[in-house]
Amino acid sequence: MSPKKQSLEVVEASNCPLPAGFLTQIAQCFDHEGQTIYKGRNEIKIFTLPDRTVCVKKYSVPPIFNRILYSCGLRVPKARRTYENAHKILERGFRTPVQYGYVLTWKNGWLGESYSVGEYVEHADTCSDAYTDKPLRDAFAGYTADLHAHGMMHRDYILNNILYKRTGDHYEFTLIDINRFVFKSSPIRGFLQRMNLMQPFHNNEELQDFVSAYCRAAQAPTSLCAHVLSFRRWRNRYSTLKRVLKKIPGSRWLTQHRSSAK
Repeated sequence: MSPKKQSLEVVEASNCPLPAGFLTQIAQCFDHEGQTIYKGRNEIKIFTLPDRTVCVKKYSVPPIFNRILYSCGLRVPKARRTYENAHKILERGFRTPVQYGYVLTWKNGWLGESYSVGEYVEHADTCSDAYTDKPLRDAFAGYTADLHAHGMMHRDYILNNILYKRTGDHYEFTLIDINRFVFKSSPIRGFLQRMNLMQPFHNNEELQDFVSAYCRAAQAPTSLCAHVLSFRRWRNRYSTLKRVLKKIPGSRWLTQHRSSAK
């Protein structure tokens, strides 16, 4: 039996404003075209088209264990999750870049690199300023309360994953990096609420100030602050344990190994 050829799975939004063939060609042109704005495990580039600028995120080949899950259909690839989550977020009335489509590459039945293509949000800053800007931190806390009230939770709720624009005293927030997201039919409460609230701030004083503002906006009991700080202490202990375990020879192989198949 002859080996399978590399193939593309391309999904394009029904109202996609991109030039014909752009999504199909992105896997071939990504490495030598566009302007890089972030490069780490994954890479983000912006592409200037005749009528707009688009943002393309390239997800690297998954670690071997996750690659098996994705390739067997036991987990949804990140580019597809981003596309689907964006539609749900927009339907619920919150801001996130409009997604125009996504591309998955496959070789011999194995998921390779994937790409999400969406709107580029210009003239926006990340909420990292909330560490020192109390009005922004308070507005961000109110926004978080609103998200939770609508049954929504960003599972990577760090300040770099929320953009903001300020007009006078008004803040407009936009969610990015949304492939890990929770949608519920009821408000986010209990364990999920506490786990989510401890994520944005590492300093206990700023975290307490943020949660206090959240409690005022959500009309939640002030005892929530103590619960979140307690969760943070347990999380720190767990992170310390993980760092120790990673020092065991061979423990990183499953999470860092990359297949040479491209």
